[in-house]
Formats: sequence, structure tokens, C-alpha cells
Amino acid sequence: MKDIAEKETKDLKKYLDLTLVDVSGQINAKVWDIAEVLMGEHPKKGDIVKVDATTQEYKGLIQLKINKLRKVTENDQYEAQTIIPSAPTPPERMWAILIRFMDSIANDKIKVAVKAVIHQHKSTLMYYPAAKSNHHSYQGGLLQHITTMLLAAEKLTTVYACNTDLLYAGIILHDIGKVYELTTDETGLGTEYTLEGELLGHIAIGLRVIEGMEELDVEKKLLLLHMILSHHQTPEWGSPKRPMLKEAELLHHLDMIDSRMFDFDKVTAQAKEGTLSARVYSLERKVYRPVLF
Repeated sequence: MKDIAEKETKDLKKYLDLTLVDVSGQINAKVWDIAEVLMGEHPKKGDIVKVDATTQEYKGLIQLKINKLRKVTENDQYEAQTIIPSAPTPPERMWAILIRFMDSIANDKIKVAVKAVIHQHKSTLMYYPAAKSNHHSYQGGLLQHITTMLLAAEKLTTVYACNTDLLYAGIILHDIGKVYELTTDETGLGTEYTLEGELLGHIAIGLRVIEGMEELDVEKKLLLLHMILSHHQTPEWGSPKRPMLKEAELLHHLDMIDSRMFDFDKVTAQAKEGTLSARVYSLERKVYRPVLF
């Protein structure tokens, strides 16, 4: 269960508004008679639950009316990997990709500094989502986001010459602040912002991580700080400085490409061929799934 909130109707009757997810997607659900529907312990965000429900349409959208709801027990037979949304690539394989790129960094000081930070955060990187509700917002999403950006960068740098040490280090570290900005469990379902995340955000937290890299001299640390600080490009998106290095500019566009392609893939996977989706909030547009030959 990705989300649960107690609300009131216009008649002040309490009901539960839920977001249920599995590997096929997510759907809104309602519990209208709380006392009759809930069985046993009150479920919370991130719990795996068993439901009996009927579908209904509301304002053109399908939702569930829940008849019975309870947390799963030891007696329930299920396979977590068939329920919990997660990155399509196993975390061990993504970790191996990350290691390959870190090993390819030629500058020893940058390599040592990046490896120290990544190995310090390995346990969380293996399952953390990249966001609460936007792109890669599922188990292993953060590692997926980093590794797909690295693989894309590897191709782009055969066309656009740049310092790959700086670019790879920037990609690997650009969202490291998210392991402090967000809190979650190993399902990735109950993701919330921490107080530090709400007050500072992952960019500011990432700067603190870079500042702690004692292996780097002033120049290298300054360059990495700029990579992190500018990767959202504009103040409206959270970056007080625009990219002033071509590696920083590439980092920003790789970040945008990966997040946008994720959103397009997610929408088109759920759409029928030859149809338009509803307006996608993150893309600020509708998406068309063509009939390809």
C-alpha cells in the first residue's frame, strides 16, 4: 500500500482514501465503512495488504471500493517480487555497472573520494527509490536512475568530448542527497520526506556530502560542488546557479532525458495503441502511443 489517509465526506462521515500498487501499476481505492471493512491491525503506508474489492468508475477513472482489507500474514502465500514495484534490473547487476564506471575514473583522488561515498551508502542505494512519487519512485529506483544515466553518458561522450572523470563523478553523486532527503523501507512503498529533506532538499544535502570529501583538493571539490549545485539548471527547479561547465550542462540534460524517458515509458506501457493518455502532470502534456509497424 503506497498511501493511506483518513478523510471526511460532506456529511462528516469518515472514510479511507488509499493508493494501492503492484507491479502492474497503481489505483485509487476507497474504504467507506471503516469498522466493517478493516480486519485486524490497522494497515499503514508500506504494508503489503490483502483486499477484496469491486471496481467502480468515478469521473471517468476506475477506482476500487474495498469490501475487506487486512495486512498479509505468515499464512498468506505470495511472492514479494510479483507485488512490489521495483527496477527492472536486479540491484546486484546495477551495482556492478556502478562499480565499472567508478573504476574507469582515471584521476585517483576523484576515484577514491567517489568510491568512499558510494560504499558508505551502499546498503541504502541497493533499494532506495529516486523520489516519493515522480520518476523512478520504486524499489531500486535511485540506483537505476544513476546507472542508466551513466550508460547514456558513455554513448554521448563518444560524440561530445568532455572530461569523463568529472561527468561520471557528477552523475554518480548528483542525487546522493536523496538518501537523506527521503526515508523509506526495503519495499520502497512507504517513502516520505525527512525533516532535513523538507527544510534543505537533496541538492543542499549533496553539497554537504561533497564538502566532506577530504581526499579532494580545493579545485576538484569546487568542480564537483558546481556539478551538484547546477544539475537542475534553474532556480525554479532548485539550482541557484546555471551550469558553467560543459560537463555540468551534460549532467543536467542526462538527468532530464532519463526522467522524461521513464515517464514516457510508464505512460505508454499503460496505454492502448493508437490512443492518447490523460494529461501527465510531470510532462505537462498528454502522451500518444502510436501503432508502430
